[in-house]
Amino acid sequence: MNKITSLSKKLKEFFNEKAEKISITTRFIKRKRKLKGSSFVKAMVLGNIGVDNCSVETMCQLLNEDSIDITKQGLDFRFTEEAVEFMKRMYNESVLLFKNILQVDCKILQQFNSVKLLDSSYITLPNSMEEMYKGYGTSYSGYESNTKSGIKLQLVFDYMNQIIDQLNLTEGVRSDQGYRKHLSNILSNDLLISDLGYFVPSSFKQINEIGAYFISRYKSDTNIYDVETNQKMELLECLEDKLFLENEVLLGKEAKIRVRIICQKLTEEQSMARRRKANRLARSQGYTSSKRNQKLLNWSIFITNVPENKISAEQVLTIYRVRWQIELLFKLYKSHIRLDKLKGKPCRVLCELYAKLCAILIFHGIVGCTEVKKNTELSLTKAFIELKRRVIELFLALKNKVNSLKVFLKKLTITWSRFSLKDKYRKTRVSTLTSLNLLTIS
Repeated sequence: MNKITSLSKKLKEFFNEKAEKISITTRFIKRKRKLKGSSFVKAMVLGNIGVDNCSVETMCQLLNEDSIDITKQGLDFRFTEEAVEFMKRMYNESVLLFKNILQVDCKILQQFNSVKLLDSSYITLPNSMEEMYKGYGTSYSGYESNTKSGIKLQLVFDYMNQIIDQLNLTEGVRSDQGYRKHLSNILSNDLLISDLGYFVPSSFKQINEIGAYFISRYKSDTNIYDVETNQKMELLECLEDKLFLENEVLLGKEAKIRVRIICQKLTEEQSMARRRKANRLARSQGYTSSKRNQKLLNWSIFITNVPENKISAEQVLTIYRVRWQIELLFKLYKSHIRLDKLKGKPCRVLCELYAKLCAILIFHGIVGCTEVKKNTELSLTKAFIELKRRVIELFLALKNKVNSLKVFLKKLTITWSRFSLKDKYRKTRVSTLTSLNLLTIS
């Protein structure tokens, strides 16, 4: 069975059989009525793909395409706790169903079973939801903020297979360092690339013991020790009069995990930009950045347990750029799915949030069916804009037989492979994939 045939069946199953069954088990549908669970899910998910701010009126128009005549007041009345549970269960189903197998052709990374990118994004919720989900505004004493309610979206993206490996929600005030679910899916010879928010030596130790690898930026207040003498080292002394440094050290006062620390001096312009950003953050959170930290901001500093015979120090710096792909995903979700624009009563907000998460997973599922030529990359932004333009076609195709949906998906993916590619003619910047393919295995 080819990818498009398989995805067509999954989409039909998700929007029809699964939706009908789950709507009844969650008691969103208690008796026969004109609004069915399948119609509600289609209007919620596809409405949030097709329109920047999907209103109740927009949903009513989509439902009318499904031969359901309902007023705005009647639909608004259906946003209940049962509706939230229904959409949450549908989101959980979408996580299971819409995994794709789009391989990225990159020899330097094919040494690993998978390359996982970990990051989070903060999403503001209406202040009325503060009791359910606390936001940054309530996390600091005396700190004025309008974001009294918020959640964090925790995302693990499998770069080589272009799949969302995990997509979880946590309370907005919860530290990324306290997030551990990403560790459950890491296997031997996997590579995890993460930012400072997830810098926890005990987690790195756990990854190392599994036989997996990590690359992370270095947190400046973390102790490092000499591998021979076990004596504490002062990194600034090691960096004096140098432009580049690579050393093997023991990381963490208790973990004492053996890592390579790789340091590259930044330009004065880059250093000034980092200091401005660090000082803004320090002021907003009521502390002053130390002189030591200010000096370390002159450097890009990374730690990794990947041995040098797999990737060199210079290659580590290039490979870490892959992490920006997850930043681009969050930008896409916020710009085009409006993931950070959630308004209304709590039940409506949560239904819309789960619908948008379903939309993200379905979009990536379709991306997995798209074949592109070697050394070309699909622009997810261009692809999503094209899907958005044709969302009514998708809505109608879901009403008909599987073959109609297959035809739609085939046309869409062919269009993507021809007209939704990343621009080759940007002379000022080399793409991440091109940079990676220039690397050679040691």
